[in-house]
Amino acid sequence: MADEEVSGGSNPVELLSEREFEIFAQLARGQTVNQIAETFHLSPSTVGTHLYNIKQKLKAGNQAELALIAVRHGVIEA
Repeated sequence: MADEEVSGGSNPVELLSEREFEIFAQLARGQTVNQIAETFHLSPSTVGTHLYNIKQKLKAGNQAELALIAVRHGVIEA
């Protein structure tokens, strides 16, 4: 899976900027782009850009893969 492609012995989540990590954690908890935008006082477009960058850095194809990566690396509990 995506997690196995990027792990290489290190935590791929460490590739994320602080803001990307905050958004990643919220996405992994099931928040929508609009909910995250409201929480962080950002535009949905900005959150969407962060989401794109997060998926690229973690080599995740969708939000389910992001959640799996988050669980495997202790960002959220299953």
